[in-house]
Amino acid sequence: MEADSNVKATTVFTQSLKVQQALRIQRFGMALSLYFAVIVAVLLADLLGLEKMGGLQWAWMIGLAVLGNGFFFLTFITGRNLRFSDPALTWMQIAFSGVWGAVPIYALTQMRPSILMFYIPAFSFGMLRLNRREYLALVAFLMGVYGVVLLLHYTKAPAAFETKFEIFAYVTFGIVLTWFAFFGGFISNLRKRLQERNAAIRKANQEINIEIEERKLAQIEKDKLIIELQQALSKVKTLSGLLPICASCKKIRDDQGYWNQLESYIARRSEAEFSHSICPDCARKIYPEFSGSHPSGGDPTE
Repeated sequence: MEADSNVKATTVFTQSLKVQQALRIQRFGMALSLYFAVIVAVLLADLLGLEKMGGLQWAWMIGLAVLGNGFFFLTFITGRNLRFSDPALTWMQIAFSGVWGAVPIYALTQMRPSILMFYIPAFSFGMLRLNRREYLALVAFLMGVYGVVLLLHYTKAPAAFETKFEIFAYVTFGIVLTWFAFFGGFISNLRKRLQERNAAIRKANQEINIEIEERKLAQIEKDKLIIELQQALSKVKTLSGLLPICASCKKIRDDQGYWNQLESYIARRSEAEFSHSICPDCARKIYPEFSGSHPSGGDPTE
């Protein structure tokens, strides 16, 4: 019984793991669509003549997207993601998208605010996974990446660098991400508490089911024992009390007042069976010629 339960539990766990892996790959596909959205936005800016990226910058953006997402995809399909504390690799994926997004942010100065908006949906992927501390660490990392981009711009063309505007955009972006970090951390914490409560409920249900099965088995054993006892009792008949017996013929009077032969009375009230024979004393009395002695026990010639 215990072995069957272990096999069943292992099967359920394996199926659950496959479902979770499938969901992680689906989430990865959704995250991948965000890369295409940014590429479409950059192409649109180019087609509209707003701003254009150079060939080397395009190579960096496409190359990083292929290498990074190829790594994540292989990690998921090979199951190596299960070695991490977060098998969904949420923090790593968001951090990489921030590094990758630094390429168009650096290349497109005028379109930078529009590109920065794509960080918000990227941040939303961690809402049910990352806690507040992880979110704040991610904010610090992305703000550092954004700061490096601004520093490179300032180093490249300090005269064209709009300091006040860039400071305003930088601080505003940091405020938005920080608010999102606290909100996302709250949602993640709420989800964690719900998971713990659900786990406690599942554990209680399992214990109840185990107890029910044990009680069913105990009831089956009890019913089996009752049947065996009933069968045993049906085969047992006892005689008790005072039996009126004739002092002469040895007949016994039953409850209805009828006198019965001793053997018939006992046979009807017990499992005893009689096999007729004759004792030596009666044999000498009834068949003296075969007994070799006188009925009185003396010499038959006297």
